[in-house]
Amino acid sequence: MKSRPSLKAFLSNLVDYAGLFPPANLSINDAIKNYSDYVNSDDSWMLGPFIQPVTKLNELVKFRQLFTDKSPLLLSVVGRKSESNRECSLQLKEDIEQIRLYNETFSNWAKIDTYELPLPAVVPTQYLLNELFDVTESIELKVFCEVNILSQTDWEEYLLKSLDSIAKFNLEHTSQLGVKLRTGGIKAEMIPSIDRIAFAISACRDRHLPIKFTAGLHHPVRMFRNEVEAKMHGFLNVFLAGMLAYQHNLDQAKVKEILSEEDHNQFTIEDEYLAWKQYRISSEEIAIYRKYLCSFGSCSFDEPKDELLELSRQEVIK
Repeated sequence: MKSRPSLKAFLSNLVDYAGLFPPANLSINDAIKNYSDYVNSDDSWMLGPFIQPVTKLNELVKFRQLFTDKSPLLLSVVGRKSESNRECSLQLKEDIEQIRLYNETFSNWAKIDTYELPLPAVVPTQYLLNELFDVTESIELKVFCEVNILSQTDWEEYLLKSLDSIAKFNLEHTSQLGVKLRTGGIKAEMIPSIDRIAFAISACRDRHLPIKFTAGLHHPVRMFRNEVEAKMHGFLNVFLAGMLAYQHNLDQAKVKEILSEEDHNQFTIEDEYLAWKQYRISSEEIAIYRKYLCSFGSCSFDEPKDELLELSRQEVIK
């Protein structure tokens, strides 16, 4: 990948590797060996952590010889699903204790620095969020709370109340909770609409909430894919929509327009800026807003970066 300042800022630690998850569904052996190769490659600067379910943490110990303190296994751990705030609280404490022990025991070759918590399908209480803070603060975990924008019938009200609760917590604490949003899946019905993604991005922007995305962002630009018989969101669309929303104070309709873009020629990558149509964002501004548009989980590391590189070679993106 060309080391243009704009690309460096945009792609830095952008892809969290989720090789264990669909559609790749790799074995732990294959996925962890892939990650070891990526960590030691020239493209490692684009790589985020390896995503691992908390229930399967112990499966990684047998691969310790692949990593060192200089090239460690960086982990983002996914917590267990729950049906209520109370169940979530109980499981949360168990998960974090397991993470704390893991970091203490294996600090010479592995580090868990992120926790992804699937929230139950109810608005999170301040009590739950404070418990989350209490158990994670001492081990310096970045935390992303996954909110469901797909299956809820009253999803707009649920999302806004959930984001308001997280934003209220963040105003009162030094540690900042982030939001995790699903952007796709292995079936068409698992892909949130452009309207929902635009609404969620705009709502998070208004509250200055960090976002990480997961699922479906394998390709730079939105396109129809035969494997899901539907259009899939593009990661260039999603991240530029979010960053430009901050930089230019875009309304939800304009965010939706960027997410909808399927013409590669409407995107520009120059040394010092990225752009969609007339809306530009500089390398320095990209670095700032990437603090809010954090990363995306993908079961492939090569596919997203290679497709963007191919577009650059074809000069579809300038």
